[in-house]
Amino acid sequence: MKSFLFPFLLLLCSFQDPGYSSYCNNRFSFCIEYPTGFNKQQKPDNDDGMIFLSADKKTEVRAFGSLATEPFNELSQELEMAIDNKNVTYKTVKKDWFIISGTDKNGNIFYRKTVKKKINYMGTGETEVFQTLMITYPTSQKDVYSSFCSTIAKSL
Repeated sequence: MKSFLFPFLLLLCSFQDPGYSSYCNNRFSFCIEYPTGFNKQQKPDNDDGMIFLSADKKTEVRAFGSLATEPFNELSQELEMAIDNKNVTYKTVKKDWFIISGTDKNGNIFYRKTVKKKINYMGTGETEVFQTLMITYPTSQKDVYSSFCSTIAKSL
């Protein structure tokens, strides 16, 4: 019985680790990892990022960039807009990035990391941009997706 149980548990555990795929955005110079089983959505015309949905379409990973241009070029302004209409239960703010998490107006859990960087934007030289990763999922799937947040966010 023991010899049968171990391979079964090993097989079961392998289904819990989804593996990760990479997405890179050349316009805003960033790459992220997302769960392999997620589906890429249609690429936006302005090529600012990508949305990935879980098979049940309840969990979403968004990765996007934006120009940090005046009058909205401060990280504090970006943070203020990010927390609007959200119940923030965790917040860390550093010189050039922030992380927030909590629940949104629909009761879903969200996690957001935004980094402010200088990049060579489309060959124009050093330009300040925001690079953002957002993960949103239902509270009923917290056990499934909470560990993904830290894994995925490390890739930004």
